[in-house]
Amino acid sequence: MIKDNSYLRHFWHPVCSVKELEMSSPSGLGPLAVTLLSQHLVVANLGGKIVAMRDRCIHRSARLSAGQVVGADLQCPYHGWKYRADGACTFVPAMPEGPIPSKARVEHFECEEKYGLIWVRLDSSYDCTKIPHFSAANDPRFKVIIQEPYYWKSSAERRWENFTDFSHFAFVHPKSLFDPNASQPPLVPMDRVDGKFHFVYDTPKGMEVNKLAIIGQFSYICSMPFAINLSSLKYSDDTTSVLFNVSCPVNDTESKNYFIFAREKHDDSDWPHIAFNDLVFAEDKPIIEGEWPQFIPDDEVSVVTDKVSTQYRKWLRELQVAAGKGKEAFNEALNGRVLESDRTYPQ
Repeated sequence: MIKDNSYLRHFWHPVCSVKELEMSSPSGLGPLAVTLLSQHLVVANLGGKIVAMRDRCIHRSARLSAGQVVGADLQCPYHGWKYRADGACTFVPAMPEGPIPSKARVEHFECEEKYGLIWVRLDSSYDCTKIPHFSAANDPRFKVIIQEPYYWKSSAERRWENFTDFSHFAFVHPKSLFDPNASQPPLVPMDRVDGKFHFVYDTPKGMEVNKLAIIGQFSYICSMPFAINLSSLKYSDDTTSVLFNVSCPVNDTESKNYFIFAREKHDDSDWPHIAFNDLVFAEDKPIIEGEWPQFIPDDEVSVVTDKVSTQYRKWLRELQVAAGKGKEAFNEALNGRVLESDRTYPQ
């Protein structure tokens, strides 16, 4: 169990999609309330810039997410105070001539849009983390679908382990995703490179599964701490599909999850693929939400075939310890290379 998860504040996390923000108000600009690591935030488009601030007016603590975007400012719903993109108050209606108190500033955070998602980094002081890797982004070979976000009453760590757990396929997804007789997975070499896990799993051939399953050579590139880029060279047609799953740690026991699906074939309908992905998630959800506790405890028993999750837990613990030692230690723990395979990587 990670005793202190404050190290997660140094990473970029998705808090909403562009679509969610645009649908949150008739203007398409927000504001939208979100939660990240138990912190209440507000996201809005102010003057063409997407921003994330603490969802609390500095005046009388009303939620700014209940307010509105006025011009390039976010207006509080209680007394009409306005805040610009950097969090500074620009106008106090009760005293329009000013002066505006110097402390009238709402804390704001780094915020960027990428892959159709809005990412926030709560602590930029170490500045050594990047928005996770999605291999199909900007690749014209692929058609990309951003599915609706899904909430699980489970930690982001549990969701990551579920998505990368080879041993559960045969039992939780028999016939849909895997053959129930293929229950013994291989031990794969795992490389740490530039903040990412790299590993490859050649799934068994000849399994009787749903025709929409992307069974093939699974190549994982997992950006720490909660993003998984799974590229599959499918046995059935030699095309490549990419699954990108990333979890927003709402709090210690809840996650908001985003799933982006990319495929080479463009001539068929998206909906059967979306329905199949939802089916797989529905098979997983009651199992993962039923794990108790929802976070990862110290007393679980692991075996050698749990290698992916045990290596993942080990890296999380190292990051947590290193974060307490400072920027240099954290950067080394995150971006230092640990290689088990004979694969080569760019320097």
